[in-house]
Amino acid sequence: MDGYSRKVGARLRSLRKQRGLTLQQVEVLSNKRLKGSLLAAYERGDRNISVTRLHQIATLYSVPVNQLLPEELEGVGEPALPPKLAIDLTQLQGLPERQGSILARHVARLQQQRQDFNTPVVTFRADDLEQLAAAYKTSPEMLRRSLQEWGVFRPGEAGERPEIERESPPESAEEH
Repeated sequence: MDGYSRKVGARLRSLRKQRGLTLQQVEVLSNKRLKGSLLAAYERGDRNISVTRLHQIATLYSVPVNQLLPEELEGVGEPALPPKLAIDLTQLQGLPERQGSILARHVARLQQQRQDFNTPVVTFRADDLEQLAAAYKTSPEMLRRSLQEWGVFRPGEAGERPEIERESPPESAEEH
């Protein structure tokens, strides 16, 4: 098979192992719709995978389909994502619990730490994003892509403060 099939296979294997699953466990979780031997062939790059099968595996692993694809060629022609990540809280409320529960917990924690609850957007710093990515068992870059796909990502402006965005200026810049 070609190099792209091998890269897809390596990505499939990586995600399966991140979740601590064996080939047999995936077969059981899929109610035998995905045989362990077939998944092994995909992971080795011995077989090309259909879009339907890719979607089935993504659903089983609870990740967007794009996370099953190698990073090569992804984003060609698309602008690079900014280093900061602004989350639109209005859009977050509309996410299914399966996707949004981990994100909602992290947003609530950041709001508590920053003592700011009346804003439409929360901006994640790089370390916040790394913690959130670990909770989703993925990389920060893949998480950024997922958040953009889910519609909760709001690109930040250059020069914005890396904290909760405010609609009005802060009351005081002094520390208490």
